[in-house]
Amino acid sequence: MVVVSVKGCGVDLVEISRIERALKRRRFRETIYTSQEQDSLRDKGAQSWAARFAAKEALMKAIGLGWQQGVPFGAIDIYTNSAGQPQVRLLEPALSVANQLGVHRFVLSLTHTKELAMAYVIALGEDEGCRL
Repeated sequence: MVVVSVKGCGVDLVEISRIERALKRRRFRETIYTSQEQDSLRDKGAQSWAARFAAKEALMKAIGLGWQQGVPFGAIDIYTNSAGQPQVRLLEPALSVANQLGVHRFVLSLTHTKELAMAYVIALGEDEGCRL
């Protein structure tokens, strides 16, 4: 029997003003955000950009590895599904790292105020269940 298990969780809180300043630098936008994210966020305020930045940081915490360990920000794509829920799509090399860790799915929640953006991520995988 295969059961879904929590492999990790992560949370991140960022100051929107910090991301707003960083967005003025093209290199920051191109390094941190995928082209799909840049397109979808183009007409959005800094709070949306900041929430996605927080999501990437929270995801790295959930899997226990960050950009210094081979999970670049640009390999994590945060998008919204047709129901308006935030979703995670991993690109290489982040996809391979997650697979090696046994993580196959993420649950993501985003929120923000005028000053702060926050994200919470749960990393899910499969484990062999025990028989009683």
